[in-house]
Amino acid sequence: MGLLDSVTASLFRKAASISDAASLGDFMDSRAAFLAQKCVVEFCRVRSGVYWQKLFSEKEFQAELAKSRWLSYPPAYAMVAEMAEGALRPAAGIRQRKLPGVLANLAKQTFARYKVPDGTADDFWTEAAGLVEARLAATQAGPPRPVRNIPDPTARLVFDALPIHKDIVTNDYDYIFNNLRMNLLRAHEDFLQAGNLEAIAEDLLGAR
Repeated sequence: MGLLDSVTASLFRKAASISDAASLGDFMDSRAAFLAQKCVVEFCRVRSGVYWQKLFSEKEFQAELAKSRWLSYPPAYAMVAEMAEGALRPAAGIRQRKLPGVLANLAKQTFARYKVPDGTADDFWTEAAGLVEARLAATQAGPPRPVRNIPDPTARLVFDALPIHKDIVTNDYDYIFNNLRMNLLRAHEDFLQAGNLEAIAEDLLGAR
């Protein structure tokens, strides 16, 4: 995944201005990619200890790691999309109920850029879009959830995608959840700093 390979290096640069649907789409894509990359790769390094370099050099593990990163990307995207939906509600005003639909369509446009990842089902991106749509639809049941709670329950999908035998990672779910929570909170801070929320809402939803 080229994006996942490059996004870490650019994370700590000043976030580019976000003022329309296109730049919002790029932001959600890059931050979802980072969440997936950071969580899976960092966990595998920590869990394998001093042997991590040997493990990461094995071609079989490299293939499983790449697959895990792809499998983790849709749930990570769903988390970022829910975060963005909550942040945009005040700017959307009475139009806020349209946010889940337009953000779900933005996800579909982003996913259409990518081929089906190796080792996954042909309907991978259809399922990914369905996951994001379902998580966004659930947001309308009440006020926006605190960002720290957004990884629940979607973090379980990242945990289940780890490229290490399940008998070894049985007790590591909290690590995955907290890693996703920490990096989603950072993404939220960056979104509020770089985002012109009024302009984004206008581009997504049309003039009031």
